[in-house]
Amino acid sequence: METLLTELKKQLADQRADLTTSIRNGEENLIRTKEGFLRVEGALEAINLIETRLAEQSKEVVEEVIGTS
Repeated sequence: METLLTELKKQLADQRADLTTSIRNGEENLIRTKEGFLRVEGALEAINLIETRLAEQSKEVVEEVIGTS
């Protein structure tokens, strides 16, 4: 009976170690994925800002041309 309990305890300890490693790896992967996501979000925000400024400049140019005609 003691041998059975000892073996079970060893198996559970091994399983715990494997799961701990799996959790750590998963967390690292999630962090890298989040970083990539935030980079893409930042790039999209920058593009939206550039597009807005270009549209404003185009509007100003059109208004100047119409105003001088």
